[in-house]
Amino acid sequence: MPERRLSFGSVAETYDRVRPPYSKALLDRAQEALELGASARVLDLGAGTGRLTRELERRFADVVAVEPDERMRAVHGSALAGAAEAIPLEDASVDAVFAGEAFHWFDHAVAIEELERVLRPRGGLAIISTHWWETEPPLPDDALELLREPYERFRDQLPPPFDDAFAGSRFEPPRNEREEEAITVDADELLTLYSTTSSLAALGEDERDALFARVRPLLAGPYRLPLKHELTWTRLQ
Repeated sequence: MPERRLSFGSVAETYDRVRPPYSKALLDRAQEALELGASARVLDLGAGTGRLTRELERRFADVVAVEPDERMRAVHGSALAGAAEAIPLEDASVDAVFAGEAFHWFDHAVAIEELERVLRPRGGLAIISTHWWETEPPLPDDALELLREPYERFRDQLPPPFDDAFAGSRFEPPRNEREEEAITVDADELLTLYSTTSSLAALGEDERDALFARVRPLLAGPYRLPLKHELTWTRLQ
């Protein structure tokens, strides 16, 4: 069975092209909350294709990216091979770590120890995510049932929640901030977006195409997608 957390590489170019952009307001808020100047050295951990890296490079002079999947690194272009559980950086070498759509896939206990190692004193962590896959109006029940099958197939590979992951660590209690906006897509754009979710990306291309061929006639559109952006941030005590 494919490993769900590394499924995104099979659709890397599509992922880079169609995923909703990160909230610039929350990135600004993370920079402010973590007291990061333009000269800060920051790490994009689980950098994927570089969508967050590019945003960080607009803000900071020194951005390092680390990504475990070589297919994602091929699109990124400059990410180092490595993982949250084995960050290829020296001790106390970065002012902050950013993780976009990635932290929930980490082995939290090991990753937090690594974060404590590579961060400088009072270094910060910003976890960025966007909930986007619900539609207005809702999809027909028949379409939802078809799309749910791969999700159920890979359910045992769902990442654990990280609500209590920082308990007992050197980090302050995490703080959460949210922002909402929306985009509108047609039926084909919606399915392209869905192809970049972990359970659908884990399918072989032929199986995914066959599934979408069954789903597409059930869709009308356009669909409004509420984008629920979330920032979780903390600093070393």
